[in-house]
Amino acid sequence: MKFDKADEDKTFCKGCINCCLWPGEVFFTQDEMAKAAELIGIDERTFADTFFDLADDRRRLKTKPTNDGRCIFIDENGCRVYDARPKQCRTFPYEWQRPEKNLMKECALYLALLKKQL
Repeated sequence: MKFDKADEDKTFCKGCINCCLWPGEVFFTQDEMAKAAELIGIDERTFADTFFDLADDRRRLKTKPTNDGRCIFIDENGCRVYDARPKQCRTFPYEWQRPEKNLMKECALYLALLKKQL
């Protein structure tokens, strides 16, 4: 199910990291990686070596896995690259969702958009 972009994301996503704690891979393009490296304040090569593996399609980079499945950029303060997050993160849950209903129930924005659509 796709939703139209709404102002609700500013309310529900500010500080929420529920979707960032789910196991999975986050893909970055070269441009997205460069912006995130600049935000963190390290050079692109060090950033890539520290946080990424080459994706199976060999066209993108994917975040390295963590022991608990959460995104590698999540720390005690939230997302370290939020202002430079990739399209995959910026378009959740507007363009994609996890198929597991129990995971989507953890997303307040998804539930608000779903209610609005009914």
